Amino acid sequence: MDEGSRAQAFAVRVPASSANLGPGFDAIGLALDLYVRATVQPALDFSVSFKAGRSVPTNAGFENEIVRGMERVLGAGVRPRIAILVDNAIPLGKGLGASAAGAALGISIGAELAAQRPSFDDLALYVCAIEGHPDNALPALVGGVVVAAMRADDRPAFLRFDPPPGLRAVVAVPHLVLPTAAARALLPHAYDRADVVFNLQRAALLAASLASGDLRALREASADRVHQPYRAPLVPGFDEMLRFEMPGLEAVALSGAGPSVIALVSGNAAAIGEAMRGAFAREGIESDVYPLAIARGGAEVERLSA
Repeated sequence: MDEGSRAQAFAVRVPASSANLGPGFDAIGLALDLYVRATVQPALDFSVSFKAGRSVPTNAGFENEIVRGMERVLGAGVRPRIAILVDNAIPLGKGLGASAAGAALGISIGAELAAQRPSFDDLALYVCAIEGHPDNALPALVGGVVVAAMRADDRPAFLRFDPPPGLRAVVAVPHLVLPTAAARALLPHAYDRADVVFNLQRAALLAASLASGDLRALREASADRVHQPYRAPLVPGFDEMLRFEMPGLEAVALSGAGPSVIALVSGNAAAIGEAMRGAFAREGIESDVYPLAIARGGAEVERLSA
């Protein structure tokens, strides 16, 4: 197969994502209106390069995710004769699904170049297998809000729906590092039954609240006893944010494994964002605040004119 010889230039964009959302550990996530974009052009040789910007990778990890996604579709070691230019706006290593977006980007590129386009079910399986967490992987692929379940390498079972009208996100990204592997290592190997029941109740309520658009129970639905209490000491300021009571504030949670914090809001986004920035500042931590829509679209491909 000589994918590069028949490739037409195209562009791909994939959204960031926020997973867990409190009690929805490895099960509930949503796409955010913050993107990694790439243009793909025929070339003499395969290459991946990055536009300058604040979220340019400092190591090969993000590029490797793109290549892994492409190889999952085209085959191990396949290097089409294309030049991929990546413009990334997703903060890396901050709990905003950058690795999932990279995998979805690579899979989307591979699907455009494949002799036979994979089915949607195959694409969903590929991105989950690479990322390992369906609550990040699937929002990157399909957008919106996703509730998912997955066993090992089985195809994921999931429901995707549009976000409730008027619900937006405010994400505070602190200038500190909390690798996902380190954050997972903090979690216990066993839990008390009371904590398991607590989370089951609230994860079900969270999914129902987001699916129905009835936000009255969203604050209680975002409470968690499985992962946030163990990770909170490594995210100074997060405990203060959990206690916020402000107009328009519907929920506060770690984004993914952290260290970013996401607030789901129905209004007052600017003031809520400044309050989150202030909570970090009181701990001596600088942060960037992103007021964001919840993205309805997932990975999207656009053919470019010759």
